[in-house]
Amino acid sequence: MERYTPFEDMDRMFEQMRSRMWGTSAPRSELRGTSHGTHVDLKERDGEFVLVADLPGFEKEEIELSFADDTMTVAAKHEVSGDDFSRARELSERATMPKPVEKDGIEATYRNGVLEVRLPISEVEIDDGDRIEISD
Repeated sequence: MERYTPFEDMDRMFEQMRSRMWGTSAPRSELRGTSHGTHVDLKERDGEFVLVADLPGFEKEEIELSFADDTMTVAAKHEVSGDDFSRARELSERATMPKPVEKDGIEATYRNGVLEVRLPISEVEIDDGDRIEISD
């Protein structure tokens, strides 16, 4: 059983607002982030999850992907500076997979500002453990 934190309600409200504003089609509990104007989509098809994120303006080297605890994290940072200005853009998105994923089979591509991550669904059932009886 997960422990409740007061920030869960705030996360849920922000996800609802983002979903309504940007049309994110994944359920609220699956996508979480701190970006502005980034469109992220998570779909299940043909035995895999496909995560697509619109990341215009970022170079491939500025994007970092990680997968842990059934959660894919996309983080990116872009900095531009000149003689009279400095500008930075950062984002962080997380998507929790509703089914187990084969970590070794995860593949990612980035073309024309669009990141696509393919996460094969594991066919091995995860053992949730044995039920433990509580005595009086």
